[in-house]
Amino acid sequence: MLRLLRPPADPQRREWWWLAWVALLAAGLLVAGLWLEHQRVAARERVLLAKQAGVMHDNLGMQLEAINNAMRHLQADQRKGLDGADGHARLMERMHNFADAMPAVRTFSLLDADGRVLASSAADLVGRDLSGREYFQTAKQIGQTDALLVGRPFFGMLGGWVLVLGRTVPGADGAFGGLLVAALDVEHFQTLLQSVRYAPDMRVSLSHGDGMRFMVLGADNEPDGVNLAQAGTLFTRHRESRQAASVLQGFPQPGYPPYVMALHKVQPSNLRMDKPLVVAAGRPLDDVFAGWRDQAWRFALVYLLAFSAAGVALRLMHRRQNEARDQAQLLEAGQRRQQEMLRRLVESLPGMLYQYQLEPDGRSHFPYASPGVTDIYGFAPEQLLADAAPVFARIHPEDLPKGQVNIQESARTLADWKSEYRVILPGIGERWLSGQARPQRLDGGAVLWHGYIHDVTDMKRQALQLQETERLLQQLMNDMPVGLCMVDAQRRIYFRNRRFLEHFGYTEAEVPTLHEWALLAYPDGDYRQQAAHAWGQAMAGARAQGGVIAAQPYRVTARDGAQHVMDIGGLLFGEHFLATFQDRTEQQAQSELLHRLAYVDGLTGIANRRQFDQQLEAEWRRCRRSGKPLAVLLLDIDYFKQYNDLYGHQQGDECLKAVATALRGQLGRSHDLVARYGGEEFVCLLPECDAAGALHKGQELCHAVQALGLAHAQSRVADVVTISVGVACQVPDGEGSPAALLQQADMQLYQAKAQGRNRALGAH
Repeated sequence: MLRLLRPPADPQRREWWWLAWVALLAAGLLVAGLWLEHQRVAARERVLLAKQAGVMHDNLGMQLEAINNAMRHLQADQRKGLDGADGHARLMERMHNFADAMPAVRTFSLLDADGRVLASSAADLVGRDLSGREYFQTAKQIGQTDALLVGRPFFGMLGGWVLVLGRTVPGADGAFGGLLVAALDVEHFQTLLQSVRYAPDMRVSLSHGDGMRFMVLGADNEPDGVNLAQAGTLFTRHRESRQAASVLQGFPQPGYPPYVMALHKVQPSNLRMDKPLVVAAGRPLDDVFAGWRDQAWRFALVYLLAFSAAGVALRLMHRRQNEARDQAQLLEAGQRRQQEMLRRLVESLPGMLYQYQLEPDGRSHFPYASPGVTDIYGFAPEQLLADAAPVFARIHPEDLPKGQVNIQESARTLADWKSEYRVILPGIGERWLSGQARPQRLDGGAVLWHGYIHDVTDMKRQALQLQETERLLQQLMNDMPVGLCMVDAQRRIYFRNRRFLEHFGYTEAEVPTLHEWALLAYPDGDYRQQAAHAWGQAMAGARAQGGVIAAQPYRVTARDGAQHVMDIGGLLFGEHFLATFQDRTEQQAQSELLHRLAYVDGLTGIANRRQFDQQLEAEWRRCRRSGKPLAVLLLDIDYFKQYNDLYGHQQGDECLKAVATALRGQLGRSHDLVARYGGEEFVCLLPECDAAGALHKGQELCHAVQALGLAHAQSRVADVVTISVGVACQVPDGEGSPAALLQQADMQLYQAKAQGRNRALGAH
């Protein structure tokens, strides 16, 4: 082992020893870089999956809290008394209003201690015996409790999976007296699960705390209702960890490929849920690391080509050294021997030794030429004693003029003559010769050269092959699917491949240095400073972590003005670095498209009800903290059914789009929101707007729609399309709720219609 670590004494073996160690070191750096990239890819994927699982957790948590608050209000109404038909009617009306306001809820129902439905938002359920349902039996066994009971999902009679939430109702003696339940339509959560999928291979699911998965997206031909609580599954490992959130690698189900998956338990502490829900988001490990594997193969190919070329170059150098050493040995032997030994040495020497003499009148001849001249030029030595013209006749026509100029220049300056040129030999073809000679001026003005010429055809061909290998390596980097550029210590860009030029379009003359490139790629000065700071941190991290510059996303502007989202990273070596550019623009656009599909109405282009519901909850909390008023305007197009019957549904859609555009044009503040609430209904959210201002805005909206002049022959209030507006305003507090504020606006809309339509009415 010590002998392997000690450089050999032989110079050539020592050079091979150093090349081997450099190759091993480069391989180690390459493996380390790929390992770090593997870790970065894994860490990034774990963060993304955890974030998406967190989004699902937060959204479900808010919906469960809203449903629980509604059930508490219904419990309070129930405690006030249900005696008489009026009491039942009021409770069922409240249930119906809450069910309408909550898209996820199919029905609210109140069951007595024997499981019979006393009241329900669905009138056809009243009187039905539900005592055999599993969730009722479970609640009855538990007895009176303040916890929110989460029943095991089941496939409903109307189709689709149903999740039941329940709160027990105390009897007169404080024991179990009944159950208030909310039946949730699981299909409502499909849009939420779809919105967090950022890759086609991504798998998202929703499961009951006992292990039953009742919704999954991204798993083709796989039924719902699968029990995940099996030994060794990711669900079981997450549950055994007793953590609220975890990111694990393993098998989602027996027989499945390994996944990396983020799981998050949905069990808000304020709800006191007896069983949690579990959301999960994951991707197959093979798909996560597909890009990394391709990159690893490319780097391995570059490594093999580079060190193969280095080995060929070292071999050629050693061959030249060996040849030069052999020649030196032959010359030294010739000096030690007598003329006979010199003659024999000259005869056996590859190539030819010669004396070439140029006369003042331009004639030339070879006073001496060794026998090797026959191999070099195809002539016997004596054929050239009087005239050197036959030699010049064998020189390649393209090389002859330059060769003659070199001879004349050496004769004039007495500088050594050195040249490589081609000759054409009969029956052999083209050969490469290399020669060198030292001139001497003779008495009378003639110049005599003493020199040596030898055949270097094989060496020349090997050199050309080495150049071809280098060209191939250059072409490989130029054709890589990732943009590349190499930057020196002075930040000059001395290499840029084709994909780099295709990405940005800036020529070498336009951006010779990294500074000029940054000025054009980041035209916004503030963002350019942010990008420079982020790149500086990445470079500092690379110096501390083996030279790998971690890729980060940047917004880059191309020469044609187009903006791209680029992952920029690279490799640092000394004061130089290689920068890599991967275009993520399409992935970013797909993410934005998913967001638009989830929160924008497809017909009118304004916010949809989902976005409005989320914004209403957020503004309610914000205005409650700040003590500012919050106004809601509920709008309805007058006699829109008659408009559709008369003009057709296509014209009706055009009417809806025109009204939406008019409403949006009247909301000038950035935090105001107009949304399509459903059908011909629209809703406006006006934070920090008092009752008078909201009513005035409602009247402006009426005027703006009427000013469109859309003909409506079937309207009973005007000959054009008009709207009615219900206005509600409140400073949020602990007594009210967003749903109640929306219900007030609905009541005012009803009054506006009752008073003749085409008007705005308000209450506060």
